[in-house]
Amino acid sequence: MGLGEGRDKYELAATSEQGEKKGKKEKKGTHNTDQEDLKKDVDLDDHKLTLDELNQKYGTDLSRGLSAARAAEILTRDGPNALSPPPTTPEWVKFCKQMFGGFCMLLWIGALLCLGAYIIQIATEEEPPSDNLYLCVVLVVVVVVT
Repeated sequence: MGLGEGRDKYELAATSEQGEKKGKKEKKGTHNTDQEDLKKDVDLDDHKLTLDELNQKYGTDLSRGLSAARAAEILTRDGPNALSPPPTTPEWVKFCKQMFGGFCMLLWIGALLCLGAYIIQIATEEEPPSDNLYLCVVLVVVVVVT
């Protein structure tokens, strides 16, 4: 390849004017644009600054560090330098997920059907058998115990 050969302009393979890929990538695209907006707000050029510029930007001194007044000002403005705890699920939500989630829901439905059958037997018979009532109680106990 000699001098003067080739293209004078380089074109991007995909730009926002040409459209974006569709399908599953579309959902991720909105998340990526949100992250890109957040990244634009953050100024990450401290590594390019000289030491004097860093001292002026953060109001500190390399040999003495922050003054007590400046440290107190930053502490009141930004708060303590500590990680926030991760969000936790309330105990009542955990309890409800355990009592009504998955296979337990099938047991609850079975218990309600047994109770319904027992109520129908009470309404139609003079002395109904207690089998459905016992089965209902056993299913409820199994769900509560586990």
